Amino acid sequence: MTDFRMKKTDDVITKSFVDLVIENGFDNVTVKDIALRSMISRKTFYLHYEDKFALTDAILQDILTWLDETLKKKRALIDQGIVLSRAIRKLEPELRQLLLCWNRPIHAIMTIPQAKMQLMDGLKDILGQHLQAAFKHPESDLELNVIGGMMLGMIRYYLQTNEFPSSKELHQLSDTLNLIFKA
Repeated sequence: MTDFRMKKTDDVITKSFVDLVIENGFDNVTVKDIALRSMISRKTFYLHYEDKFALTDAILQDILTWLDETLKKKRALIDQGIVLSRAIRKLEPELRQLLLCWNRPIHAIMTIPQAKMQLMDGLKDILGQHLQAAFKHPESDLELNVIGGMMLGMIRYYLQTNEFPSSKELHQLSDTLNLIFKA
């Protein structure tokens, strides 16, 4: 059982770190800065994390774990069978929730080159696993890569514009993809 105080301190450290990275850039953030912003001692920080890199990894894993668990809960809906045109619509709510819940941490992670690459690779892997499980027909690498790429594209679009694609835009995208890939 997690101690409530430990969880609360983790949350404060994470929020402070994210804010500092967004304000000053990762390279300009020190453990001392994080501790000051969090109103904790450096010793307390080190009880929670080895360094700012370990904190970055923890945030990255939290984002990926949240997405994976959310998609597992939705698997019952997707297990009905899915085709290309419905894949976008089926996963859209989870992607929206991911971006709403994790907006600032994702923005911070995206400013750290190595962490950005790890996040995008992790998102691609998780989306690919869940899409693969959702297909009731033999999926091709092309199909998985195209749909996974679209989901990553939606995330990038949101991070650049701070707006979600509208339902109309998503429907149009789905129709266009059907036209392109129709046999």
